[in-house]
Amino acid sequence: MATMNNQEKALQYFKRLLKASNPKAELEEILSDINGLIFSKSGKPIDSATKIKIIEELEKLVKKIPRPQTESLDGIRTFNYSKGSPQASDNSDILDVISAMKKKVS
Repeated sequence: MATMNNQEKALQYFKRLLKASNPKAELEEILSDINGLIFSKSGKPIDSATKIKIIEELEKLVKKIPRPQTESLDGIRTFNYSKGSPQASDNSDILDVISAMKKKVS
């Protein structure tokens, strides 16, 4: 498999997040994955700066989701699950978790 750059890896995580029934739990799994990433050529763990860059790219993608959004985006539901939902009409809760992820990078 070809190596991915930070943007491609963030997009892969973004797609997982969009499909998740529990986005906050999925973000925890994504953080665990990010903390376990290794460079394909050297086999060494990626550094914290690279991990943060991936998380920041993921954050940019989440910020681009239209708000409020109750329709599907390319057939995948967004974080505002249904019409009349009592949840916030934006993705601020998800962005808060992503912000916290930057502090949890190991």
